[in-house]
Formats: sequence, structure tokens, C-alpha cells
Amino acid sequence: MSALTQAVVEQIDDLTNRTDTAKIAAYLRERLGQRITAYLLGAVDPKQVAAYARGGNISDVRARRLREGYKIVRMIETPYDIETAKAWLFGTNARLDDQAPIEVLAGATRTEQFVDVRRAARQFAAAEV
Repeated sequence: MSALTQAVVEQIDDLTNRTDTAKIAAYLRERLGQRITAYLLGAVDPKQVAAYARGGNISDVRARRLREGYKIVRMIETPYDIETAKAWLFGTNARLDDQAPIEVLAGATRTEQFVDVRRAARQFAAAEV
């Protein structure tokens, strides 16, 4: 485990921007599971995640949720692990008006919503481990 520094956050951003949505969908499906990934995307049918992982068409909003979810998971699993990332996604969060981060992401359409969750994840991940 390594600390979440500004340099690591920049690496995660760069990696996210260079990785296509199919690979990100496959990564999240492997790490979070298909159902949780579908929930994060706001998708009703978990099978949609498998289609996205195969390169199927994805709406702009879901692609944004996918990329933001990927950044957040990577930020938390860097100093912790994937189980901590899952727990953080489903836990209520005072920085998000006591909503679970995954609920905010699943309904997010505005940049401010994504920024709020990303900021909360970064604050959590940057805390002393």
C-alpha cells in the first residue's frame, strides 16, 4: 500500500484519460463485481456492464460515471484495498449530506456531483492509514 499523494492522484487521472471505457468497465466488474458496477452506473440490468466491457455503446452520462467511479476506486484502493473501497462506496458520508457515495454517483449528471464524491474519496484516502 502506498500513500495517496498529489502525484498519485495525477497518475490516476492520466491513466483514466488514456484507458478506454471497455477496459475500465472490465476493471470495475472484476474488482467490484457486476452488480455493484451496474449500480454505480445507474444501470438496471447488470448484464449491461458485461456489454460495456466488450466495447458496447455506452451513453455519455454512464461513461462519465464509469470513469469517475474508476478514479474513486483507484484512489481508495491505493492506500487501502478493494474491500475498503467497497465499504466506503456504500457507507453514508457526512461530506455528501449523509448519502452513500455510490448513490450520488449512480444519479450524478452534473460536474459538481462528481467533484463532491471525488473530493470526499480523496480526503478519506489521504488520511493517515
